[in-house]
Amino acid sequence: MEMCDFSAIMAVIRAYISQDYIQNQVDFLYMLFGSFMAAKENADFDFDNALVCRWMNGTARVSPRITSYYLNKTHRVELQKDVAQHVLPLMYDSARAMEKLYELVIQDIDISDRQKQLLTENYPCANAQEEAVFLTRLLCFAMERNFVKRDSGTKRLLTDGSLSPVAANVIANADVPSPCRFFCGRDKELAILHETLQAKGKVFLAGIAGIGKSELAKAYVKAYRKEYTNMLYLTYAGDLKQDITDLDFLDDFSNDTEAERFRKHHRFLRMLKEDSLLIVDNFNATATQDDFLSVMLGYRCRILFTTRSRLEHYENMELAAISDSTALLHFVARYFPEAPEHETVLEEIIRTVHAHTLAVELAARLLGKGLLSPQELLHKLRTEHVALDAEDKIGITKDGKARKETYYGHIHTLFSLYLLNNTQQSLMRNLSLFPIAGISVRRMAEWLHLRNLNDVDELIEMGFVTPAAGHMIRLHPMMQEIVIADLKPSVKKCKILLTNLQEICLAHGVDVPYFKPLFQTVENIIAYIEKDEPTFFLRFLEDVFPYMEKYQYRPGMERVLFALETAVPNYGTNEDRALLLDYRATMEKNDQKAIKYEKDALALIPEINASNALLVSNLHSNLGGLYANIKQYALASEHMETGLRILEEYQPIPRHDMIAKIASYAMLQNNMKHPEKGFAILEKMAQGLQNNHMEHSGDYAMVLEAMGGICLSQGKIPEGTSYLRQSLALFEKVCGGDTELMERKKQAMIQTYESAGVNLNLWLEA
Repeated sequence: MEMCDFSAIMAVIRAYISQDYIQNQVDFLYMLFGSFMAAKENADFDFDNALVCRWMNGTARVSPRITSYYLNKTHRVELQKDVAQHVLPLMYDSARAMEKLYELVIQDIDISDRQKQLLTENYPCANAQEEAVFLTRLLCFAMERNFVKRDSGTKRLLTDGSLSPVAANVIANADVPSPCRFFCGRDKELAILHETLQAKGKVFLAGIAGIGKSELAKAYVKAYRKEYTNMLYLTYAGDLKQDITDLDFLDDFSNDTEAERFRKHHRFLRMLKEDSLLIVDNFNATATQDDFLSVMLGYRCRILFTTRSRLEHYENMELAAISDSTALLHFVARYFPEAPEHETVLEEIIRTVHAHTLAVELAARLLGKGLLSPQELLHKLRTEHVALDAEDKIGITKDGKARKETYYGHIHTLFSLYLLNNTQQSLMRNLSLFPIAGISVRRMAEWLHLRNLNDVDELIEMGFVTPAAGHMIRLHPMMQEIVIADLKPSVKKCKILLTNLQEICLAHGVDVPYFKPLFQTVENIIAYIEKDEPTFFLRFLEDVFPYMEKYQYRPGMERVLFALETAVPNYGTNEDRALLLDYRATMEKNDQKAIKYEKDALALIPEINASNALLVSNLHSNLGGLYANIKQYALASEHMETGLRILEEYQPIPRHDMIAKIASYAMLQNNMKHPEKGFAILEKMAQGLQNNHMEHSGDYAMVLEAMGGICLSQGKIPEGTSYLRQSLALFEKVCGGDTELMERKKQAMIQTYESAGVNLNLWLEA
């Protein structure tokens, strides 16, 4: 029988929502938990798409922060209101849904008769208000009851093996976005695209920027969804292999290496067959620029690339401008109701911009806002065009060579006519640095310290910013190019963004579920921003690197290191040069070479003082870790202890990477039959963290966990249990939203107890 848990309840609710109102899972939870998201104490909370998917399919429990929030009776009333106002009105047969939920409760043999009576006391429901009460009661019960993970064997092939596995059960973030509401004029192209995909399997949909390639791809999915088992979507960010690695799979773990994630994802994608379609949007590269293209083209599934490139020796479908002038006039009228009165002038505007889809849309939105008359706009487009030899034009790649098109000039003119205020210009600069796939609105507001979203909404109305599913927004790639060229984002102009990202990276011990978009933003900053405050930018890079190391994000670490190689010789001190050598050692695979880097780094700092104590301590710690790798334990011990002595003497604020290495060294001492020495090291580290008011961090929890492990290995069960209880409670507080992380922590502690001959399962469930 079905268990009455959060996953089952969500399945019933969404089954009775009309297809006209069905939403992205994240958007749906924003509505359901609206009061929780609106609360000030939850301003730092955001829904991670992968986690939401796990909540929905029953492979992870709902965040403890949400559950504990609704333990409060007042907050339960707020949830009830959200259900009544935002959920029930979407249902086409709420009474039938309540009946199914009632059956779910009654048939669950793990719910006591007394509990069933309490849960169903107002069933059958007489009205919508009673339905809201009933549903709210079930939701709270489901979130609070003991969590039982559902069968994780979801990656099943259909019995005959002729179809692909169901990707929705495996991948959390590959849904295809919906096309523009006013998509039109492409019926012929849709039919040709379908025929070509069926015949050839792999198709490159080519065309200039802004002509509508992405919209056609999304419209194709909407039109032909029933013909495919799976339709997956990813936005090309410059590296196909990395894009595949960055997909969120339900069985991914935060401590998986990049290589492990890639192997897992690649293996699954290779299992997909011709009944599956993969869309790679914005693939603006040539075959020689991305080596993994040839590998991807070996997949058995059908693949649609949207691209500005023209790749020879592959199946290309060239997308031209919409030829149906009537359709374009209807499109303009969606934004400009007076269009029928100005048909002749509008036709001339469309001809002037060569029926370029994005240009037509921006022109229509501009007219709709009443900033110019059609005649005035036509005059501007004819007179304020960009010269044919200008540098700022759309580049179309063919055989590795760029050729220029004039469409950019029209978009540039339309952009300039809006006369954006200073706040809107600042927003556009920052948005140009966010990932091409988009950013959570909530995250953007947090990073930019926005008081409200009025200017963001205005930019959406202008057509410069595109809303996406899951409360995401993004810039069109062409708009990104224009903003970078015209508004020139710089360190000074984007100081708030860089400062906030830097603070996140310095918040040692705090795990965030959004590290990928954070790192992608950093990569864009490195690539596009003007370095008009080089010293600040140098410090920014230095603080970002160890945070990337924490998550083993090596592509970003390589880019940061490359940027530091340029910045340090020009603007760095000896301490900066030493830190650069330390980062080189981190990236070095050969231990002997890495040891030389660390020794050279220490040689640059002959005298220790309060300002460099943390760096020198970290260098000794890292050098000790490298000696331990090659089993030179005497040297490892010497340098690790030197690092600890420096920390004791100068009391700097410890960093996560150093704490992790010292904790590992302490455990090494324990394994070498020196438990007292290992424990003493951890005690000193714990005291240092307390002195720096870091006793509520994940780093402190890690130290407590190691102390508990040493105690258990020595048979000190009550003492070890105390440390592990404290550690688990801290991890729950710091990382409670990451259910996968908490599950791994619990399993690790169970293994620690089992190695000591004690079963911890009952303790963990208490």
